Amino acid sequence: MQQHLRGKSDLYDPNMPDASAVMASLLCVTTIYAGKPSFELAKLALSLAETLTAPEYAESELICNVSKRIYMQWGFVVKEYEDLQDNVIPMQAGMH
Repeated sequence: MQQHLRGKSDLYDPNMPDASAVMASLLCVTTIYAGKPSFELAKLALSLAETLTAPEYAESELICNVSKRIYMQWGFVVKEYEDLQDNVIPMQAGMH
C-alpha cells in the first residue's frame, strides 16, 4: 500500500524518499534559524514540516503525531512574522 501511495500526495517530495530525509532537512533549517532567525527560514521550516505530514511519510504513529505538532508550531512562528509585518508596514507607510 505504501508503494501505491508514493507520489500521489501533493505534499510528497520525491527528492526526500522517507521521513528521515525530511526530518534531517527540517532539523538543519531549524538549527540555522536558531542562530539567525528570519521570516524566510521560518517559512522554509513550515514548508518542510508540512511536507512531513504527507501520508507517504507516515511510517509510524509517532511520526504522524510529531509532524502535526511541528507543523502547528512553525505555523505559529510564521503567523507571528506576518502579524509583525502587518503592524510595522502600515506604520512606516504613514510616516512618509
